[in-house]
Amino acid sequence: MGTVSSPAPLLLDLSRRYCEPHRRYHTIGHIAQMLWQGRELALTDEQVMAIWYHDAIYRVPSRTNERDSAQLAVAQLTALGWPSARVDAVERMVLDTEGHEPTIESSAAVLDLDLASLAADWEVFDSNSADIRAEYQHLDEATYQREERAVFERFLARTSIFHTPWGTKLEAKARANLQRALGKK
Repeated sequence: MGTVSSPAPLLLDLSRRYCEPHRRYHTIGHIAQMLWQGRELALTDEQVMAIWYHDAIYRVPSRTNERDSAQLAVAQLTALGWPSARVDAVERMVLDTEGHEPTIESSAAVLDLDLASLAADWEVFDSNSADIRAEYQHLDEATYQREERAVFERFLARTSIFHTPWGTKLEAKARANLQRALGKK
């Protein structure tokens, strides 16, 4: 990894963050699922670290979670001795998770892994949706439903939700789940 010291404290810190009590969906399980699915994609070390950092800071209702997580990645990976070009790549990939549009090629796989849960079996998709709702308990039901609908409609309006050949295989199932969820509203 080109580091000068052990990454163990860093991974312990990240693991603790993903186990914070206010998290229901954006947990260590989400990271584990992304890493598990990512084994099919020959991820680089930078992509693996972007996965670990993409939701490292997750405070609802903050609108700066991705930026805050990217800043954490820069600080911690720099302290670990990573070269600036590699740190910059991780930072960019984490920032790209905000809008789920890649600005660099290596972001595409990370974004597809982050959104792969949209193509889960319906029961899992529905359970994930309930977990995300629990993270937004500060919103009344009408407001949450309106915001969730807007997110789902934005994904459906895209030409493609996914960016890699691996993700393209998930497209039809993700669209079906999003449409089904909108039909329930």
